[in-house]
Amino acid sequence: MCGVIGYIGTGVTPEFFYNGLKRLEYRGYDSAGIAMLEANKIYIERAEGKLTNLQKKLSNLPKSAHLGIGHTRWATHGKPTEQNAHPHRSDNIILLHNGIIENYKELKEFLLTKNYVFQSETDTEVAAHLLNYELKKLNNSNSVEDNMKKAIFSLVKQIRGAFAFGIICTDEPDTLYVVKYGSPIVLGIGENENYMASGIAALVDHTREIIILEDNEIAFLKKDSIKIVNFSGNEITREPITVNWSSNMLDKNGYDHFMLKEIHEQPQAVAQTINGRIDRNQGTVDLKAYGIHKINLKQIDRIQIIACGTSFYVSCLAKYYFEEFTRIPVEVDLASEYRYRSSTVNENTLCIAVSQSGETIDTLQAIKFAKENKAKTLAIVNAPGSSIAHVCDDESLIYAGPEIGVASTKALSAQLSSLLLLALGMAQEKNKKDKNYIANCLEDLSKVPSLIEKTLALSKPIKEITLKYQHMDNLLFIGRGQQWPVALEGALKLKELSYIHAEGYAAGELKHGPIALIDENMSVVCLAPKDQYYEKTISNIEEIRARGGKILSIGTEGDTSLQAISDDFIPVTKCSHIALPFLTTVPMHLFAYWIAVRRGNDVDQPRNLAKSVTVE
Repeated sequence: MCGVIGYIGTGVTPEFFYNGLKRLEYRGYDSAGIAMLEANKIYIERAEGKLTNLQKKLSNLPKSAHLGIGHTRWATHGKPTEQNAHPHRSDNIILLHNGIIENYKELKEFLLTKNYVFQSETDTEVAAHLLNYELKKLNNSNSVEDNMKKAIFSLVKQIRGAFAFGIICTDEPDTLYVVKYGSPIVLGIGENENYMASGIAALVDHTREIIILEDNEIAFLKKDSIKIVNFSGNEITREPITVNWSSNMLDKNGYDHFMLKEIHEQPQAVAQTINGRIDRNQGTVDLKAYGIHKINLKQIDRIQIIACGTSFYVSCLAKYYFEEFTRIPVEVDLASEYRYRSSTVNENTLCIAVSQSGETIDTLQAIKFAKENKAKTLAIVNAPGSSIAHVCDDESLIYAGPEIGVASTKALSAQLSSLLLLALGMAQEKNKKDKNYIANCLEDLSKVPSLIEKTLALSKPIKEITLKYQHMDNLLFIGRGQQWPVALEGALKLKELSYIHAEGYAAGELKHGPIALIDENMSVVCLAPKDQYYEKTISNIEEIRARGGKILSIGTEGDTSLQAISDDFIPVTKCSHIALPFLTTVPMHLFAYWIAVRRGNDVDQPRNLAKSVTVE
């Protein structure tokens, strides 16, 4: 996902665009660029690599400009070079793009016949030239704004894919054009100035009044007005929302990395997500406060949870609780695979989309597919006004606050607490568990923030343990029951951050193949707290030891038996089965973090990854 920002108003410095892009750097970071229009002259500076390379060129831009756009790129078409960096120019058109143009090759071939010269390998430059071509075809007696509107209508009819465009036309210096289909864009309202960006994080230093641009819409931003029309030309009226994110949420606050800060913010993320949604006097879930308004949970007889990456592992974990509390069958689906199968949902199926950003394109398309097939749909997202939330029947926000580190941490804990609330709420609505059981589970959930706080004290001893593991080429992670998805998450985090090959397995599956990998050179991270699976997991650990494998175990505090058969042992506090996966996940995150730090990797922006993936 690329980061984009735009401004029109009385004037801003190049640092405005640079700082806004810094807020979005986690979305795309292999090249960057800024275009500023002042005194009818356009200035463009671009740079390969990290955003700091662009910072060195800010002095080449005007000290102030009333109109401008900026971009950080996550490469899809073309290598991460200065030549391929955005914005792109075609005569009087300057354009940047978040998304992907699927039919760019055929459009490029057409434009080559019209004598357009391409300076980059990107799909985006096609859009700039095509818009210029459509604009030149129009009658010059019309106003530039009218012609731009018609040219944009022609442009969007011809391109396929996902796109959020920010466009400057040098012949119309009082307007910033914004176009959305598939990729996220928000508009910000200021005093004698207005903004656009690919995420709220870029704008919270300047405004809290946000308009969410929706698919098939074009916005015309002037310094004192915002006009929105759909692709059919009909004007749209939309009220702004007020966001409560603050700029200090986007700072490291003394931590070396955003990821470490966000690991330590997990207690707060859980507390804020459950706050106001539990009636402590009654021991019940307040489903209206949770976000259930249109869906009748009593009619649901089947659940599908749709997600990607870490959100998928959270969903796999939540499956155990849904089935325990409600006895309703639950399927967890990878969003990227979901809509390519024959649909099996109906009006009694609840499809839950879990996404931190609310913009993950695979999850968005999957939940649209589910809704088309009559399923009830619920979004569990962290960003207000997101595309996935807009599509779904109901929306439940997690309140993790902005998550900047590409590797998700605090969103996991917030998502899990949200899914647990929903599972207990469904049990409550369908009378599947008695009131005391639900009340006790909610009490256990309420204790999770303080238990995570205690677990975070493990950071220093885990840092010391990683001295043994930082140079390894392969690790396995195993767990049973609720600890299996935690093992999958641990392996994912290690891969993402340290670039060490790691795989997660259900512990009982070792004997069905992976045990062939075990020898004196293989280390295995074993999740073995004292739960209902404990004895079986111990047997699996013994199988590993018998073949010379090294054991790093995560177990219950005071478990001397497990510690005795482990090369290294990380203890977590004894707690209920509700709280346990929250606590065992924390060492997974810290283990991956400290290994990546020791290896000198970019923890917050691992190679080849972007925070939100908005292209298929």
